[in-house]
Amino acid sequence: MTGARTGYAGTTGEGRRTEARTALAAVAAVSGAGMASGREQVLFFAQLGWAGWIGILLAAALYAALLGAICGQARRLGADNLPGLYWKRLGPAAGAVAAAMHAILMMMIAVMMLCSAARIGALTLPFRHGALWGAVLALSIALLVNLNGLRALPWMGLLAAALGAAFYLGLAVDPRPVRIWLRGETALALRGNLPAAVALAALYAALNAAVAGGAVARLSGGGAKPVRAAMLSGALLCALLLCANAAILRGGDRLLGQAMPTVILAARWGKAGFWLCAGFSFFCASATLSAALGSLPRTAVRRRLRTARGNDC
Repeated sequence: MTGARTGYAGTTGEGRRTEARTALAAVAAVSGAGMASGREQVLFFAQLGWAGWIGILLAAALYAALLGAICGQARRLGADNLPGLYWKRLGPAAGAVAAAMHAILMMMIAVMMLCSAARIGALTLPFRHGALWGAVLALSIALLVNLNGLRALPWMGLLAAALGAAFYLGLAVDPRPVRIWLRGETALALRGNLPAAVALAALYAALNAAVAGGAVARLSGGGAKPVRAAMLSGALLCALLLCANAAILRGGDRLLGQAMPTVILAARWGKAGFWLCAGFSFFCASATLSAALGSLPRTAVRRRLRTARGNDC
């Protein structure tokens, strides 16, 4: 029994630190794709009305279970990345297919985050080609995080969690009405639909677990207990989703038809709201981009980055 327990770093201190790093890295990974714009919140939860609150709890629980499974399998098989886990768990042929599909997903996420950063750059940077510079800045941040072995990703997750909770709670408690509308009324066909809540919660959890799985596999070594890391990850996501849902519902049904709900809500704060919304969205996009690049297989590009860093040293 003693030998079996030593696999978890033998102690609570280092194990808990690793569990916290794993959970925070997962928050960083999903922040840009799962909560920053508010559209995700509308699609998966807010449009369901009261059933959306149940969907959030289900999504957080399933998300935690999936990350716990990834963490446990990575530790058991000795894999430090998700493609390697696929290879060892499924065998060379099926593992290669699964790794290729995951790489395609990560590249799609990376492109989405670059486009998001480019849009924010075009809106905020006071010089020509702001979109290009926004994308370049986000990509530079992501490459620096990866050159450092994703060690900064948990800190980005901590900041994303703190900023997200403060931002959405501020939007939720602001009693002033929302006055800017770009589209008309929205009919909520799925309001109160529990089967739809279950299905959308499962889809949300699966998508975000796939995005965060690579970071979890890389950072869950060194003593993290999968169950504890999973519970912490689920609790963090649940707290952020609850805050975001409260903020979105504060705007009423008409808000659900807007392309950027958080921008409309933050408009009540004037210029400060615009800059807070833009800064939060850009930071989350950079964090998710960092995690997506770090989840890709160890390609020649990553080897060249390491070689370049070694030459600079």
